[in-house]
Amino acid sequence: MRPCIATHANAILLLMQSLLYPTLSSASLQTRSLVAFASPSIPPPPPISMPVWSLACPCTSGNTSMNIVTFATPVSVAPPKLWTVSLYTNTMTRDCCLESGGGVLQLLTPFMSQVVPLLGKRSGYEEGYSKQEACQEAGYEWVSSDSEFLVQHQGSIPSIQFLPGCAVYIQLEVLSVIEAGDHDVVLCQVVQTGVWDVASQQVVATDTPPEALDPRTALYTAQLRKEGII
Repeated sequence: MRPCIATHANAILLLMQSLLYPTLSSASLQTRSLVAFASPSIPPPPPISMPVWSLACPCTSGNTSMNIVTFATPVSVAPPKLWTVSLYTNTMTRDCCLESGGGVLQLLTPFMSQVVPLLGKRSGYEEGYSKQEACQEAGYEWVSSDSEFLVQHQGSIPSIQFLPGCAVYIQLEVLSVIEAGDHDVVLCQVVQTGVWDVASQQVVATDTPPEALDPRTALYTAQLRKEGII
């Protein structure tokens, strides 16, 4: 920020504060302003109920890595359809996503809250722990991908396993990455959408826009807070 702009912005801030705190001196207002911006104790914004996703990514080992994502959102309307996904740094799913150049977002249903601690509170790098085995024990055995759903990426069909019975599946390709503290914000393009087909027990591609989802049909963080999971 250039000095003149910074001075002007600070003057506006002090004017607003003088209206809110008319009994304080300008020096006190200046101190209050600096403390407000520098203090790490400023409370975070109130929690907002967000959809709960699991990102499934192919790894160079040939395995699939999955995590839990609550920071995922569309950022464009007209084609190409663009989404951002925020991923914790130093995690296997983040590493596999960036190395492979994509993955599949899986929107969990309200009945799948039990997999959140298995995929989101444990690390794929944790020695002796298998997310796939933990999900299988919980009744959510991962299923192999069907090439009829996945779109070709970098000259081949990615090999990804899925969680069965999710509300919707969105295949993404990575476009760019922005470092954001303890997360990386990944800008992606949507290349395919799919739904779970009960008859074939597979994810199938769909050209029909899915029905609007709400807490009755998709898992939201408000439910996780209510159940004491987060």
